[in-house]
Amino acid sequence: MNMKKIFLLLMVHCTLCIVHLQASIDLDWKKAEELNAAKQYAEAANMYAEMFQYGESAELYYNYANALYKSNQIGLAILNYERALRLDPTNEDIKFNLEFVNKMKTDKIEPLEKFFMSEWSEALGRLLTSNEWAYASIISFIAMLVLVLLYLFGRKVWLRKTAFFSAFFLLLFSIVTMVYAFQVKNHIENNPEAIVLAGTVSVKSSPDDSGTEVFVIHEGTKVNVLSTLSTWSEVRLADGNVGWLQSSTIEKI
Repeated sequence: MNMKKIFLLLMVHCTLCIVHLQASIDLDWKKAEELNAAKQYAEAANMYAEMFQYGESAELYYNYANALYKSNQIGLAILNYERALRLDPTNEDIKFNLEFVNKMKTDKIEPLEKFFMSEWSEALGRLLTSNEWAYASIISFIAMLVLVLLYLFGRKVWLRKTAFFSAFFLLLFSIVTMVYAFQVKNHIENNPEAIVLAGTVSVKSSPDDSGTEVFVIHEGTKVNVLSTLSTWSEVRLADGNVGWLQSSTIEKI
């Protein structure tokens, strides 16, 4: 059998595998929707959870979170709405549902005020995904190169001046958008935030059961993980309070 036939057989095999995989995904998705329609929300959540073997997507996290919320698993629902929002930060449905479910938490923690420039910068970073920021950077850089050529070979003075200043602006824009692309990607891959999944958690002054209890938090509360030691995690709340809790009571976003 020559290489051409082997290549053709491999292509056919890969195509059949993709078709079979897509059919399996469609079937599982249909089953999950049917369970939702029948108000069997816990079973629907389990079906969505099994579908993560095929890969992650904002839509899957969103539907999984909806089923978890309807089956009264508030902490897990918040966790998966947060994960959905990481992948699709501009989705208004995800934002609305996350905000709605957050109102059901026991803990009402007032976050520390941030410097307005820092808050504005973070909000701007959430407007696009890391890939979208990267595409914006690449497109603006290519446009900048075109304007540089126009500046170098243009004959009219006004055109060359316009091309020069426009190219300079696009270069700055390209750098800024690339920085945002890396920051958003890094935030997703090395995200220190976690959600409390246990009903009630006693936060200690030290990583030890005999440590002094400094405060108590409840299911659904978001924390920043500062460090880990054995089975303990040091966390900080939005209001600045810091303490240690058992790592098994939280899950990273």
